[in-house]
Amino acid sequence: MLLKRKNINFNHFAKFCNTSALAKIFDFYSVFEGFESLDSLNFEEDVFENIEYLLLKNYLHIKDYFKLDETASYALSLLAKNNRKRFSINRKIQHFKALSTLKYLLRAGIIKLEHSKEAKRIKDKRQKLKKELRSYVIQDKIIFANHFTRFFFYFLKPNEKLILQNRYEEVLGLIKEKFELYQSFCFEQLSRELLEKKFQVSGVQSYWDKNLEL
Repeated sequence: MLLKRKNINFNHFAKFCNTSALAKIFDFYSVFEGFESLDSLNFEEDVFENIEYLLLKNYLHIKDYFKLDETASYALSLLAKNNRKRFSINRKIQHFKALSTLKYLLRAGIIKLEHSKEAKRIKDKRQKLKKELRSYVIQDKIIFANHFTRFFFYFLKPNEKLILQNRYEEVLGLIKEKFELYQSFCFEQLSRELLEKKFQVSGVQSYWDKNLEL
């Protein structure tokens, strides 16, 4: 049975943290938001020591949170790192298999859609489209239900062999190397959350089209 991870906002997560250092809270939030055992976090140590103790050394237990087949796991690892566009995994996974996998992951609540705001191009039969526009498709983007799930498929699942060989220092080195890049999208999502709270609005999101991303 696939376990659904709960999503909580930054302010709620911060209540679990016995520290007032915002940078440290964000580090933990970007990894453990959605993790079921927040009371086991040790804020006397840094986030990487918590990753080693709670995730790497308990990997077989953590892995059981995500009872997915090989294709679904691979799709999530791709989406955790790429531009998140809905059809981006089709380059690595056969089209119909990718389609059915995304439908399953959406139904399971592991991911959700961020709908594109790009306006549909009005077709004019008298005007021939440029070659590069003929195959262009407006795409929604994928958002993980929580940071913990994305972290798992960004760093842990792809390095499963190393983890099972107890090569924790090597895995931590790989995590540290890409951690700020990984966190950049976490920060983007947090910024949206804070804007929605400050201005009492909902649905704040980024904008993208064929040539632009904001």
